[in-house]
Amino acid sequence: MINVNKVYEFLQFIANKSQSGFLTPKDFNKSISRALYEVINKRYHNVKMQKPDGSSVIGFEQNQKITDDLRYLIVRREAYPVKGGLVNLPSDYLHLSTLSYVRNDLDKEGELQSDLVNFRILRDSELATQLSSVIFNKKIKSGKMGVARFVGDAIEIFPKEIFTVKLVYLRKPITPFWGFDVVNGKPVYSADKSVDIEMPDDCMNEIVFNCASYLGMNLREAELIQYSETLKQQGA
Repeated sequence: MINVNKVYEFLQFIANKSQSGFLTPKDFNKSISRALYEVINKRYHNVKMQKPDGSSVIGFEQNQKITDDLRYLIVRREAYPVKGGLVNLPSDYLHLSTLSYVRNDLDKEGELQSDLVNFRILRDSELATQLSSVIFNKKIKSGKMGVARFVGDAIEIFPKEIFTVKLVYLRKPITPFWGFDVVNGKPVYSADKSVDIEMPDDCMNEIVFNCASYLGMNLREAELIQYSETLKQQGA
């Protein structure tokens, strides 16, 4: 987790160096959440870079670095309820990782066997093709295969005779907030009133850079690195 006060102090330092003026808590709190979302969106999805099939080039769990950066936002629900074939998305839902269910069946020796079946998320045209296929429809009805599609704020699954699923998704981050008390007419950081940033420490410079851009600070990456090294030397 990134301490929100470190980011605020860093940006205040940059504002002083660049003579941009005093950074108010109100302006910071407006910009920090937007800066955070930009970093998160870059990790799991980039609509400007897509493959021929429409999938994004940058995706969740595409490499370990992305997974590490988003680890605070990963939610795993082992027995998420299904109602009438619909998986209602949680209120904090941001991006789907996997949707699956446990299929129990008897093997050739009569022993109970459990298999994890992953749902394939399909477009409407693809879903219609699979449901109308004799081969695929038979597999779906028997539970050996699972397909699904997004419907508004829910995911419709087939087969529908499933009561719980395993849902793994990225949730929305908690909105960062720099809280303060007013002392002698000036805002003073309050840890109790603040909300830290749900990203690893090594993402701090990227968040600062984005936030500075939203605040109208013309900052180059080389300058950001220089400011960062200066603060390290000062023990900040």
